[in-house]
Amino acid sequence: MCSQFQINSTTEKVALKFNVLASRNKHSLTIGKPLVRPTDTTPVITETNTITSLKWGLQTGWGSKLIINARAETLLKKAFFNPLVNNRCIIPATSYYEWRKAGKSKIKTEIKLDKKNIFGFAGLHNNKNFTIITCAPHDSIKHIHNRMPVILNDLVTQEWLSKSLSLRQYSEILIPFEDDQFDIKELPELPKPYNENQRDLFE
Repeated sequence: MCSQFQINSTTEKVALKFNVLASRNKHSLTIGKPLVRPTDTTPVITETNTITSLKWGLQTGWGSKLIINARAETLLKKAFFNPLVNNRCIIPATSYYEWRKAGKSKIKTEIKLDKKNIFGFAGLHNNKNFTIITCAPHDSIKHIHNRMPVILNDLVTQEWLSKSLSLRQYSEILIPFEDDQFDIKELPELPKPYNENQRDLFE
């Protein structure tokens, strides 16, 4: 599995973007390597409006499989996620990767937002681990993949973390990002050993 996103920034910029004091959370704000894969630890903003370090991927409890994504359309219908619906979080990122199918090949593609250096994915957590919520893709990137992470509009980031969020508001927030100004870059093919067993990020 080679699922990836980037948080290529500084702790100060992340704290400023999401209105969190870096000095108060200095230890948990530490950003390590910018490339994040499942089982990696990365800064996450929780419903307490503070930043902590959580590991990507929820344990199922019935096997070794990690839940790295949760579908927005079925999130509230699955018993596994019921205990977590109020444990919402924001995962800071600067880009994410997806693999576009081209015949029998897959082309690694980096997706950014033109007007935003740092943005946030909607997620759920259990105080140790987190998962990223996905939705149908924006029209401008649906040729790359049939899913995309829920990228939160700046106007709803605090609403997403609010304990008073209703089920109706859930569905209003977990939608494709409205801005079509995506910066899309296809990357050179990597050596075969690295691409072995490669899977889509949001399948």
